[in-house]
Amino acid sequence: MYVQTARKPRSELLTAVRLLDLVKVFSPVLPEIEFPDEKISLDEKVIFTIGAGLLFILSHLPIYGLIKDAPLKMTDPFPALRPLYAMEQGTLLELGLLPVITAAFVWQIAAGLRMVKVNLSYSQERELFQSAQKLTSFTLAVVFGVALVFSGYYEPVVRGAGSAVSWTTYVLILTQIVGWNFLLTLIVEVIDKGYGFGSGIVCLLSLNAATRLVRDVVGLEMVSTVPGGKPETYGVAIYLIKALFSFDLTTIKNAVIGVFSRAGFPTIGQVILALVTGLATIVLQNFRVELPIRSNKARGTANVFPIRLLYTGALPVLFAFTVLANAQVTLHFASVFVEPFYPLVAHLFESRSETGKVVSGLAFYISAPASFTESLLSPIRGVVYTSLILVLSAVFGRFWSGISGSAPKDIAQTFKDQGIVIAGRRDVSVTKELAKIIPVASQTGAVVLAALALVGEMTGSRGRTVALTVGVCGAFSVLEDFMTDYQQSGGASQIMSSLGGYQ
Repeated sequence: MYVQTARKPRSELLTAVRLLDLVKVFSPVLPEIEFPDEKISLDEKVIFTIGAGLLFILSHLPIYGLIKDAPLKMTDPFPALRPLYAMEQGTLLELGLLPVITAAFVWQIAAGLRMVKVNLSYSQERELFQSAQKLTSFTLAVVFGVALVFSGYYEPVVRGAGSAVSWTTYVLILTQIVGWNFLLTLIVEVIDKGYGFGSGIVCLLSLNAATRLVRDVVGLEMVSTVPGGKPETYGVAIYLIKALFSFDLTTIKNAVIGVFSRAGFPTIGQVILALVTGLATIVLQNFRVELPIRSNKARGTANVFPIRLLYTGALPVLFAFTVLANAQVTLHFASVFVEPFYPLVAHLFESRSETGKVVSGLAFYISAPASFTESLLSPIRGVVYTSLILVLSAVFGRFWSGISGSAPKDIAQTFKDQGIVIAGRRDVSVTKELAKIIPVASQTGAVVLAALALVGEMTGSRGRTVALTVGVCGAFSVLEDFMTDYQQSGGASQIMSSLGGYQ
């Protein structure tokens, strides 16, 4: 129930109150994951987290209704988006986590800017807010899925292509994509509701980054970078090993050159750069400022309160890339649907070469170059792209620290409630002291992490470095949540005890 304390304009009431009320119409038909009635044990959380990960991996199943090896014959309009958002071409994960992440950011920012009036301390409003995120994610999945079908994306690989393909086939394809994406939303909600460790989105992004890295090194599948092209082994190590066992000097020579320069495939340079980026992210996790604190309740007790450089984690970087990702997807479909009527406008949005690579238009300037050479040949593109990422990351980093419950005043209130003060400072100056450090840390950390991810993106990593950057930060978040639960349970875990028996 909302309480109006002051008279507001009608337009503000419509956007601030009734926007969430509209979700109530759909709440009865939306599946809901209930909060646990009792505390979930450490072992149960491990099982739920592993189970969610296994279901996520099963999402790589191919779409029913497409021909065998469909990805080998499809043009890929979003190759650079797939590593970060787990978008797998021709599979149930065609849309990946992009709709889920976009919906979460939209509603969290709307709540932070008070565009929607919601009090998350009330369970009813919290459930309504989460239902709004699910409904938005489902809507985005439907819009993206319909756009893929009507743009002719699946036409070359639909079973029976060349003859009269029934519309029911396309409905079946759309149902699989949208249905599984909604199931993915529920998997994320299971972890978010406390059945697993950390955030659901962060957990799945970390798993995706790890599996992608393994695939880049030892991927066994045969992949073609152009429709109808010659398939090659995807993993860089397996590609080289297969060439060595062919005992053909020409094949070995081509493979040695290829592992450094294969277009559209992972190369040794990209894998090394991704690993270096991951290690650098781990190092940045250890940069912090430690404030000496003491308790007023327990005399003589002294400790430190750490404020990390990566105060907001990888969320600012993920937000910046998500904004540009949605812009790229929107411009692509706008170009496809507008081209038959207004070709000049379509080329203003986006223009692609015969191989499907973006060569001009607005989409060209908000997408990462495919190689370091392209970065040098298109300096304006590089400047625009990097500037957008850095600015969006910095703005979100500053904004998020103020609305996520980790603002200086929130930390100061927590200190006051627990009887904690900063050594050498009065109680009234705690907020001021924290305000000197937290905003700087959140903005600086966001920019540094974004710059680290951009190093790889500007040299042609095609989303790999940013995926690993976000994945490493997410893995630390999940690990911290696990260790907190492990310590609170006093080490009472059958799974950990059984693993300890093998040490």
